[in-house]
Amino acid sequence: MATPAISSNNTDYMKALQQSTNGKSNAPDQQLGQADFLRLLTTQLQNQDPNKPMDPTNFVTDLTQMSQLEATTKMNQSMLAMTTGLQNMQVMQSASLIGKNVQAIGDTMSHEAGSETPIRLSLDQPLKDVTVVVSDANGPVSEIFVDDLNAGEKTVNWDGKDKLGNIASSGEYTLTVFGLDKNDELQSIKTIVPSKVNSISINEDGSSTATLATGERVKIDDIREIS
Repeated sequence: MATPAISSNNTDYMKALQQSTNGKSNAPDQQLGQADFLRLLTTQLQNQDPNKPMDPTNFVTDLTQMSQLEATTKMNQSMLAMTTGLQNMQVMQSASLIGKNVQAIGDTMSHEAGSETPIRLSLDQPLKDVTVVVSDANGPVSEIFVDDLNAGEKTVNWDGKDKLGNIASSGEYTLTVFGLDKNDELQSIKTIVPSKVNSISINEDGSSTATLATGERVKIDDIREIS
């Protein structure tokens, strides 16, 4: 009998060839489920030696452990879905901050020439000999010496003048604040600065970061007030 001709137009032959060479589609499932365990247990019980009956305890133990593993996997999947939902909600809430005036932990503040600028300090512990250093791109402009402070928040005012008594120009200034603890060790102090949120960015871990009008980037958790 003659062999039928095969051409690229023979679609039936091509489909059959693809199916026969597709190992993934024909390969058996490599994962065992609870039904597979029960089927194996039943088969072993049916084919056991009557004189030496098998002990199914280990098999049942494995089945129990598998059930617990499946339950844990499903719970992890549910927790992951919940976490993703909460992160998406946080992103939407963070986006609503764009254009808002905020008070946030940072070290860059805006100053207008001829006016006083309040500087808000946040102390984690009581400190003495507290000093506030106001700097621009060229270095320190003014130093403000503050009395001993207790833990909490405290506001000090910069009169807007440099060390020589000249009026400082408008612009962005960097704050460095420090004091001595009870052991006379130098400790830095966080500052809370006013600014406006220009944009919100999403980090790889799903958290959000706000970019302020000063160009500083702060965590959403570092925002203390919104107006």
